[in-house]
Amino acid sequence: MARSSPHAQTSDGLPEPHREPLSLLIADDDAVFRAAIRSALEADRFDVVGEADGATAAVAAAVRLRPDICLVDAALPGSGLSAVSAIARRSPATTIVVLAAALDSDALLAALERGASGYLLKETMPGELAKTLRAARLGEPALSRAMVPALINHVRGRPQRRLLMAGRPVGLTAREWDVAELLRDGRTTLEIAERLGLSPVTVRRHVSSMLRKLGTPDRQAAVRVLKLGASQTR
Repeated sequence: MARSSPHAQTSDGLPEPHREPLSLLIADDDAVFRAAIRSALEADRFDVVGEADGATAAVAAAVRLRPDICLVDAALPGSGLSAVSAIARRSPATTIVVLAAALDSDALLAALERGASGYLLKETMPGELAKTLRAARLGEPALSRAMVPALINHVRGRPQRRLLMAGRPVGLTAREWDVAELLRDGRTTLEIAERLGLSPVTVRRHVSSMLRKLGTPDRQAAVRVLKLGASQTR
C-alpha cells in the first residue's frame, strides 16, 4: 500500500498532519451499515472505538468509552431518542449526531431537544459525513440540507398562540401546546412522551410550566380551561 504524501488533502480540505483524529462510537442495529460507516470514517482519520446495536448498549459504551462523537440511529432498538437523552446526560462531553433513513421533522426536533448536535440522513456521502462530523465537534449544527426546509417550515408554521383567560392573554410555547392538545384528548404522560418523542420527565416539566401559566392547580382543571378558552395566533 502506497504511503500518503505529507501534503495529501483530506475530505475537509485540510492537510492530513493538521487534522486531529476523533474517537467515534457507532450505534446502529444494522451490522452491514456499521461496517460501511466504520470503513469510510477510519479512512478519514476517525478512530472508531466502539459499536452498539441497541439503546442500552449504546449508552453503556458511551459512558465507558467517552468518545468525541456518537452516531446514533434514529430507529435504534430500545429507542434512539432515549439513547440520545441518556448519553447527553451521562457523557456530556460527547457530541451526538443522529442518523435517519428518512426525513422526519418531528424526530429532528425531538433529537435536538434531547441533546443531539445534529440529524443527518443515512444517504449522506462519506466525505460529506466526515466533514460534517468534524464541524459538529467544533460546535456547528450537523444537519442534512434536506432537513433545513422542514425545520424552517416547522418554525414558521408554529407561532406562539395565546389563550384568553378573563381578558388576559396567556402565552404557551409550541411544545406546551403540543402537550396541552394531547392532554385535552385524554392522553397519559407516557402516551404523550411516546407521541412527541420526549421523556416522561420532559413532559411533566412542560405540564408544570403550563399549569403555572394557566394558574390551574392540576391537569383536570387545565383541560377544562383549554376546552373552554378561545385560542388565537399572536
